[in-house]
Amino acid sequence: MANNIGRAWREIATAGTLKAKLVILLYRMSTLWCRRNPLLRLTGLPFVILNKLISECLFSVEIPHHTRIGYGLKIYHPHAVVLGRDVVIGENCTLRQGVTIGNVTHRDGTTSASPVLGNDVELGASAIILGAVTIGDGATIGAGTVVTKDLAPGAVAVGGGFRLLAARGDQP
Repeated sequence: MANNIGRAWREIATAGTLKAKLVILLYRMSTLWCRRNPLLRLTGLPFVILNKLISECLFSVEIPHHTRIGYGLKIYHPHAVVLGRDVVIGENCTLRQGVTIGNVTHRDGTTSASPVLGNDVELGASAIILGAVTIGDGATIGAGTVVTKDLAPGAVAVGGGFRLLAARGDQP
């Protein structure tokens, strides 16, 4: 636990702006609510509420406490970021403003699994990742790119060309 606290403080110290530091701090503290220890759960409850009030209502950044995010997260210009509750993000990932990562609700009411991102993944502004996709370690997703298919480690997905490939059903 002491190791995780140290990693969290280093993550927050390097997060950039005060707004980014606050968003990451509130997320990390709200994850205490998911622990089995009753004392930690009780400690985490106020941060779940603060995460909702400050991050979501004030900054428009939705990172539920159920989302699993590795240490080293960086959020540049944290505004309009939406992560689904079952999303898994690896270590040292970078998100920019307007990023959306989540599952897909089908017409029949069923939902897909949520995306899983590897380590060192970088997402440009307004990038969208939807559905049961896996993004490999070191992948880069450009600004405004919609990803609905798996990406190999180190892959680069950018703009309209990638959307066209995904729309035709081809593998990128």
